[in-house]
Amino acid sequence: MKTITAMILTLGLVLGMVPTKQEEVTITVTVDGLRNEDGYVMVALFNGETEFPSDDAFKTKSVAVEEGAIEIVFEEVPKGEYAIAVMHDENGNEELDFNSYGMPLEGYGFSNEAQGEMGPPDFDDAAFEVTEDSDQYIEVMYLGGY
Repeated sequence: MKTITAMILTLGLVLGMVPTKQEEVTITVTVDGLRNEDGYVMVALFNGETEFPSDDAFKTKSVAVEEGAIEIVFEEVPKGEYAIAVMHDENGNEELDFNSYGMPLEGYGFSNEAQGEMGPPDFDDAAFEVTEDSDQYIEVMYLGGY
């Protein structure tokens, strides 16, 4: 009887140590307010483990601009806290261009309509919690430009 009990306990411990797959969700980002159909829209999804915003995002996608709103889908995203940064790269050089005063020449936006003072917002201002499939809407802003 002791052997059976020991086997059951051992099996229970082993099965309890098997990692379970973390539940994943889909985040659908709608980008609107694009002033023209030039270039690309670049969308970066941040999970708070890297500097926000930066080139080191959790996931990124880039799509050609079309007329109207653009929808970008991030699949297989673990539940958690995220923030989104969007850039309308009108000239296709894969970076946000600035004028001589440091003002962005191309469109940009952040989740929660977050805005920073004299620079981008903090992660906490743009962050949102994802526990199920989520829709995020970002209106692109332009301060100057081409």
